[in-house]
Amino acid sequence: MHTAINEKQIYGKSVRTNNQNTDEIIKLWEEFLRLNLTGEIYAVYSNYASDFTGDYDLHIGTEEPNTNDVSTIIPEDNYLAIEVDHMDPKGVFKAWEKIWKSDIDRAYNTDFEHYCEDGSIKIYLSVNS
Repeated sequence: MHTAINEKQIYGKSVRTNNQNTDEIIKLWEEFLRLNLTGEIYAVYSNYASDFTGDYDLHIGTEEPNTNDVSTIIPEDNYLAIEVDHMDPKGVFKAWEKIWKSDIDRAYNTDFEHYCEDGSIKIYLSVNS
């Protein structure tokens, strides 16, 4: 389902990484979770070098500014929204695996995971029109 998203500024922690470097991704999540922030959480993927096999910037944060945070922008756009099985501890990873194997015409601009306060999770993909 395509969903219109307004621009959002996300404050938090970031790293340049790739999908083969899971230790770095886990370390970033651990750093972020130690902040004990409240509210909705976003994991933003941007500045792709190529596709899901290349490097990208991963930024994890909230819409609320915090001390010593860096920020990134989720641009206003129409995104393809993917529901994640939030009851499965590996739900996000399984959703990404399906996305990587799919024929979705991804734009590789900005994608993001949205972790809602009610426990639901969605992945939003930038796609070609």
